[in-house]
Amino acid sequence: MTITEMQAKEHYSSVQRTARRLVGNRADADDIAQEALLRAIVYVRDGRKVENWRGYLNRIVRNVIADDYARKKRQGPVVDLDDVQGSLGVLPNQYQRHRIHEMQDAINALPEQQHDVVQMIAVDGMSYRAAAERLGVPVGTVMSRLFRGRETLKVRMDEGQAPEAAAVAA
Repeated sequence: MTITEMQAKEHYSSVQRTARRLVGNRADADDIAQEALLRAIVYVRDGRKVENWRGYLNRIVRNVIADDYARKKRQGPVVDLDDVQGSLGVLPNQYQRHRIHEMQDAINALPEQQHDVVQMIAVDGMSYRAAAERLGVPVGTVMSRLFRGRETLKVRMDEGQAPEAAAVAA
């Protein structure tokens, strides 16, 4: 250990007190004091000289605190995983895919007239008028078939009934 390293260590208790006064937490203050001493020793080993050790170490303490504050601000708040684990759960998309397949099967199981209207309007996004023109029926008929088709789909999807079983039951 060089003479300058010994000088730095002589001021360690003063550095600890300064750090404790600034952060208010003994454990954090000890970490800050150690980091300050380490930075000072590295500075001296690089061939530089320190005239006022106490002032230099206190300046490093303030820099370490500022660096720590900036790092914590960049990283954001620390959150305990146990506190948020319940809110992190996401349903697997297999369920959504399964429901989409169920819906498509239910649409395919509709009577032909309802199927065509539901497919054109609800799935393909056609207007009532365009669907009526394509099917060659009045707009009111399209609206009626769409209503009945949607009601049938709602019942089948709410019951979770397989489309084939629902068609047989109807």
